[in-house]
Amino acid sequence: MHRLRVVAAGIAVAAVAVLASVVPASAHDDLLSSSPSAGERLPSAPDEISLRFSADVMDVGAQVIVTDAEGADWVAADPAVVADAVTVPLQGGMPVAGYEVRWHVVSSDGHPISGVIPFTVGDAAPLERAAASTAPPSDAAPASDAAPGLPRVVVIGAIGAGIALAVFAVVLLLRRRAGRDAQS
Repeated sequence: MHRLRVVAAGIAVAAVAVLASVVPASAHDDLLSSSPSAGERLPSAPDEISLRFSADVMDVGAQVIVTDAEGADWVAADPAVVADAVTVPLQGGMPVAGYEVRWHVVSSDGHPISGVIPFTVGDAAPLERAAASTAPPSDAAPASDAAPGLPRVVVIGAIGAGIALAVFAVVLLLRRRAGRDAQS
């Protein structure tokens, strides 16, 4: 019976080590500032949009669109990514109106992050859309954190179930051996 306790204790220690090593992912990079800033009312249309992040962003997959109430995109060229900054030039002739900057970049840890920055040009009313329309551009990769807790819970549950089955199998095996040794 002493061997059974040693094996069970070893399995318990292994289980604790595995579960303790399952830590939440480190925080993704954040948008630190933008020009224009969220909710800003500008006297005239900007020439470009600038975004600054908490760490360098990857050049791959960067998208920025600037839309008005009709859905027209006012971006004049692809975004330029330099270290932690993303800039995009805008077309001239933007009318007095409410706008949204919809951005999507890949953070330094490889995860996509996105957001929406509303701003207004002139005395126009701010652009207000339904919550569903504030998603990243339709051809952008979906955010990996849509349900951040669910996959982790499933993985931890599967690991726990596997460990429980392993402990049960070892205990059964050791009991059978102990019974055979006692009969001999």
